Amino acid sequence: MTEVNTHIPVMLNEIKKFIPDEKKINIIDATFGGGSYSKEFLENFEVENLIAIDRDPITNIFAQSLKKRFSNFSLVNDCFSNIDNIANKTINNKKFDIIIFDLGLSSNQLDNPNRGFSFKDDGPLDMNMGNSKVIASDIINKFSEKKLSEIFFTLGEERFAKKIARNIIKIRKIKFIKTTKDLSDLIHETIPSFIAKKSKINPATKTFQALRIYVNDELNELKIALNKSIELLSNNGKIIVVSFQSLEDRIVKDFFNHNSGKRWRSSRHYPELVDNGQINFKIITKKPIRPSEKEKLINPRSRSAKLRIAQKVN
Repeated sequence: MTEVNTHIPVMLNEIKKFIPDEKKINIIDATFGGGSYSKEFLENFEVENLIAIDRDPITNIFAQSLKKRFSNFSLVNDCFSNIDNIANKTINNKKFDIIIFDLGLSSNQLDNPNRGFSFKDDGPLDMNMGNSKVIASDIINKFSEKKLSEIFFTLGEERFAKKIARNIIKIRKIKFIKTTKDLSDLIHETIPSFIAKKSKINPATKTFQALRIYVNDELNELKIALNKSIELLSNNGKIIVVSFQSLEDRIVKDFFNHNSGKRWRSSRHYPELVDNGQINFKIITKKPIRPSEKEKLINPRSRSAKLRIAQKVN
């Protein structure tokens, strides 16, 4: 099997500024993807061990050259919610200087129509990154109108969620909705054209986002992995997170705030927490770092990215 690695890492130069270069370091790259961050760290820093994690089996292809070149590198195909078990099984009793999460879809996933992540090319409604219990076509063709509407509104922040869900129920009585084009066309027909023309994004964007998040349980995965990372970091170790949409960024921001002792309001993501959290981190990025205008021109997919960094303090 031959795959071309089309992924371009986001804010790589900005991230490198926060990587220690005065000592040997242990790193977890929790979202290996095309391997760009791991490759950069291995080539340019004194890395004792680098554990890469990715639930997508395709990443094994992109890891092969790194495995041949670096004996201190390993890739584990698993969900990053298992980050603690993975770390302990791979190099037991080690603390990590860097744990990095790049929460965006890899271009290798987006650019492959057979994966069903993108509405730009026709392909099966899949969206499984690996280890998922459902695929997108199951959701679209089997879930109730109420459940569909809830998914689109909650996970995609789609204002026309009810209308789209209603139309899906209507169409699937006539035919099985099985491709990305089927769904994209349906959404385009549902959302009023004058509103679609005003929007800067494709009308199908939010619904596709919601489906992908639901299929891969992305928000719960993130919350679990962030909490487990606290114990894995060494004193002064850094957690680095690049997010691409508001739901993920809100979870990261709330997690950093709660674990830095800041007073904060409860949110729907952490409704059970009270005002003052335990002080585990010092927040390095008071405001998220954004891509430069130059990077956004070179890599348009970076335009929504936000980089947040916190440092372990105990």
